[in-house]
Amino acid sequence: MPYVDGMDVVSGTDTSTHAGVDRLLAGIRRLTALADGASDADAFFRALARELLAVPGAEEVHIHHLGGPDAEDELVAVYMFDGEARVSYLVPRAERAPGVSWVASTGQSFLAAELEEFQASVPRLAETGGVRAALLLPLADRGEVEAVVMLVRRVGEVFAAADVELATALVEQGSTALALVRARAEAGTDAVTGAMNHRAMRRRLDEEIGRAARSGGPLSCLLIDLDDFKLVNDRHGHGAGDAMLRSVVQALVGEFRAFDRVARYGGDEFVVILPNADLTSAAAAAARALERMRELPTPSTLPGGVAASIGVAQWEQEMSTDELLEACDTALMRSKRQGKGRVTSATEPLA
Repeated sequence: MPYVDGMDVVSGTDTSTHAGVDRLLAGIRRLTALADGASDADAFFRALARELLAVPGAEEVHIHHLGGPDAEDELVAVYMFDGEARVSYLVPRAERAPGVSWVASTGQSFLAAELEEFQASVPRLAETGGVRAALLLPLADRGEVEAVVMLVRRVGEVFAAADVELATALVEQGSTALALVRARAEAGTDAVTGAMNHRAMRRRLDEEIGRAARSGGPLSCLLIDLDDFKLVNDRHGHGAGDAMLRSVVQALVGEFRAFDRVARYGGDEFVVILPNADLTSAAAAAARALERMRELPTPSTLPGGVAASIGVAQWEQEMSTDELLEACDTALMRSKRQGKGRVTSATEPLA
């Protein structure tokens, strides 16, 4: 079918508009899928920036995270190069750009396209020079603007009306996706593995420490780090990596007692909380779990099952949650230095 200057000759439809809508729909699908699987807000913001760099055609995406009334500083993250590059810095709340404050207070978008507008609304950006246009959009969660998203162009044309519509739709969809990511986090479940998430793990560990302090019973904790897990993601993709993480959680849940708790600590690290278990019995349970993981099927990159290093520590009187986890981490680092694929207790001397 013939085209003239991006126009479908038969129907008279602007094909560039069709392409923009298609890219928008694809971006919305990706953000929705991310909301179903993302484990934290950082991953969401990077994905949102990636879509904004691709669809409306921004060269930089600045996300200004608004602080509460008592916050002294606010975080600004700048994404470039298809979202692969990220630079962040803190700005005093009192020095928030006027344009950012206006969008935050009104919930409306703002487009700056002249030097005078840049200097008045986003002076820090104006100082960098060479700015062609800046589009500021509110990102709201539960009715409150919590971040201002700024799209920057340094070359080419000012953002057209269609670009503004595409960016606005993506940010609005991003608000919905972010709410879902946070709802999952508050529910205490890691979206990828189904295990307890980091926040819920700390809450549960606080409770178990309080119970052990009252009863005088033992309490132990394991910190598990998968060895060479990055190779799976690099060579087989994140889908294969996520599948491995889920199989590890299933194996751990099947190995430990019903009242023990398995949590994803972050990345490829897991915590297991073992109430009424002293250091010796916890180390023995960790060794059994290690053997069970070695029986799991893995990609050819990691022959011989899933390898892991494990640190074990027992709670002692006056230990805080952070101190117990730090003791586990210290033991884990010993396992790594001693050759990986082993269990090390916090009381063992460093080899």
